[in-house]
Amino acid sequence: MPPDVLVGCCGFSVSRKRYFESLNSVEIQRTFYKLPRESTAEKWRREAPPGFTYTLKAWAALTHSPGSIVWRKSGISCEGCGDLKPTEANFRAWGMVLKIARALEATFVVFQSPPSFSRTEERVSDLRDFFSSLERDGLRLGWEPRHESWWADRESLASLMDELDLTHVVDPTVGEPLDSGPVAYFRLHGRWERGRIIYNHQYSEEELSNILRAVERELERRERAYVMFNNGRFMFDDALRFLSMLSSQSK
Repeated sequence: MPPDVLVGCCGFSVSRKRYFESLNSVEIQRTFYKLPRESTAEKWRREAPPGFTYTLKAWAALTHSPGSIVWRKSGISCEGCGDLKPTEANFRAWGMVLKIARALEATFVVFQSPPSFSRTEERVSDLRDFFSSLERDGLRLGWEPRHESWWADRESLASLMDELDLTHVVDPTVGEPLDSGPVAYFRLHGRWERGRIIYNHQYSEEELSNILRAVERELERRERAYVMFNNGRFMFDDALRFLSMLSSQSK
């Protein structure tokens, strides 16, 4: 497998032992809903083999609104947090996420905005103030905007990503990655139908081949590509299938 391609799943979909034996990276999802203890993150790091790469999804307290479903279901209590606003509460919450990232020796943090997070001048200003103020400690940060209004002006969005030194996190089966940052980060959510995601979708050989070509295109202009499967019960098997395809291609 090429060392510049990291293949994994969004979460441990099988036992960690089996996972570590099969794939070279994972995106921790638990951090989106509730932050684990540092000792738990340290344990996960110790369990992983040498060279295994952790990434994680940023806490929803940072990215989502206090009235959102994920806040209610996760029991999040963080006054002054949310919506990627440059508040002291959000910066304290980021400090908590950063501790977990350090314990994992993570390389990348995904900030995923909800579909309701549309583009406004106020939000653009908030994003500038928020991301430009974060301590990064060597981490690469990525943002996955999901409201279509952000795509009305691709050039403006790419400029914003570059200004804030963010990687564009995207599902390459749906959107074209912006030319931002030294790495590519793909999150493969399944099949999209009429604007909705069908998570439990098993990718066909043709679809995996298209994803592989997208990775190859990105590596022509980037140092590294992360390929994270998030398609429900099929994600582990599809990650293995993609890894096999990638290994065959690189021989």
